[in-house]
Amino acid sequence: MVRIPEPELMEEPTQVESYAHADFETAHSFLIRKFQDRLPIRFTPESILDLGCGPGDMSSRLYSQFADANFTFLDGSEFMLDLCKKRMDIMVLKKRNQKIEFKKELIQEFVPESPYDLVFSNSLLHHLHDPFEFWGAVQRSIHSDSFIFISDLMRPDSLTIADQLVVRYANDEPEVLKTDFYNSLLAAYRIEEVKEMLEIVRLDTKLNLEPITDRHWICYSKPRL
Repeated sequence: MVRIPEPELMEEPTQVESYAHADFETAHSFLIRKFQDRLPIRFTPESILDLGCGPGDMSSRLYSQFADANFTFLDGSEFMLDLCKKRMDIMVLKKRNQKIEFKKELIQEFVPESPYDLVFSNSLLHHLHDPFEFWGAVQRSIHSDSFIFISDLMRPDSLTIADQLVVRYANDEPEVLKTDFYNSLLAAYRIEEVKEMLEIVRLDTKLNLEPITDRHWICYSKPRL
């Protein structure tokens, strides 16, 4: 099935609110477990970048795990970043020893002041019309020992399967969220396409890539020898 791009930014208020209040507990908890399982032993990052933080559900889960780290939450949508900030403000009130930054910035324009120990991103790549802008931002944000973890949707083989996935995983959600999920599935990259991207940007020797569900893949740093 040919990829059908969707808008790069989620800025329509109704769409943003529906996404922010959707029930991602099962999917996001599962992704975080996969992330935890692949971290190096005794990994304690001092600086963490969340690329495309959205409304902050995954961001809050990251913060809970690494509450002493310095965080940068980046998103190009002001609505999304505001929701993330509200969610994180509740958590950060309890502990202000670290630096927390919220950056409204397009990933194409993001140039970090210094590299991060952990670069994390969930469900951002499929929004970008040029995927290499994403990988360029990742490469600008890392040093030789950084840990990278990327997760995203993968495009199904047909429109029929996309419809079936929406029914299976979003049947009880509002219509606006069903439509958003459907469009995101059509805009997602297939795992073979992601593999080719990694080869082109020469990250294939540094990152593992694997499907983990019928709609998700993950990409993460290989263990150091």
